[in-house]
Amino acid sequence: MEYVPSGKELSHFPFLKKAQDPIRSRFASLGTILSTPKGEELVSFAVARIRDALSQKKTRAPEVRDSPEDEIAAYALARIVVSCVNDKQLIDRLTRYEAERAYYFLVNEEEWNSRYTQGEGEYSRLWEAIVDELGIRIENNRMPVPDYVELVAPLHEDRYRLINRRVEQGFVTINRDERYDLLRERVRVLLRRDLPHRVPKEVCELLAPKAAEIKKVYQEQMLRQFGKVEESAFPPCMQALISALAAGTNLTHAGRFSLTAFLHNIGMDLTGIAELYARSPDFDIEKTMYQVEHITGRGGTGTEYTTPACAAMQTTGLCVHRDAICEKISHPLSYYKVKKSRPLKPAPQNRETKNAGDPENT
Repeated sequence: MEYVPSGKELSHFPFLKKAQDPIRSRFASLGTILSTPKGEELVSFAVARIRDALSQKKTRAPEVRDSPEDEIAAYALARIVVSCVNDKQLIDRLTRYEAERAYYFLVNEEEWNSRYTQGEGEYSRLWEAIVDELGIRIENNRMPVPDYVELVAPLHEDRYRLINRRVEQGFVTINRDERYDLLRERVRVLLRRDLPHRVPKEVCELLAPKAAEIKKVYQEQMLRQFGKVEESAFPPCMQALISALAAGTNLTHAGRFSLTAFLHNIGMDLTGIAELYARSPDFDIEKTMYQVEHITGRGGTGTEYTTPACAAMQTTGLCVHRDAICEKISHPLSYYKVKKSRPLKPAPQNRETKNAGDPENT
């Protein structure tokens, strides 16, 4: 007999096909539904979900706050809203939140976890349904090597490196906790791969006020996260781009894009960004403002862009002068956060300088 997850279970794992199918028929005419009071309520649920994804303290109550159908609809609408905002980092935050949420309900909910460890009951069947739909082949705590290598590619912990694993007859041995880790990563990758959706323009126009609200919340959070802009904390790649500007070097398109996106992401306003470009001898205010507005989402399609990751910076030849911090991070924004969090060391004073300022020597 085919296993059919309950509404509560589907609301905890809304990416499952059995959860999405009823919602697709319900949202056959999305524009019409959004114009109704019920549609407005569902959008509010979706915005709350995105806010939760952005907050430091997540809300993952095992009990269904609204009806299971509304919870699943909020999941789907949240993905539509971030698609309209179309900010890569915001999309990444939401997909990581959904993956962590699935992980939480698999591992940390006491009642269900106890049912699972008994090796029987409906919850173990739910686990089987999830891994089957996600295409994860795990049998007797073993996974085929090709599947394992694909899943752990984004994971940086040494314990996941194949050289540190037990491999026998083409299979990698994994424990129960690692199964959950791999499932979480699989959910994140699959959900990220599907975004941003191609949302009709008229739908995004209906969602524009909520999209603007999310953008404001996100920008305020970024400002709180990064605080006052400190050029001394910029990663070497960004320092090099600024130095090139001051030296009169014309930056490549990739260079201008990376620097502008970085400055915008850490909270620098358009005027401040333009002032940095003004260091270049061939500075053109109109051309510069056009490019800056496009990258920061103030013009054109309204799309805000995120700073390229270190891997992308390496591909475009912009990763230069790597230092000790670079070896521990994978994104220029992470470098900036780490560098800003470190207290400034006082400049060393040589003996002559110290004696010159000593009152006894004056």
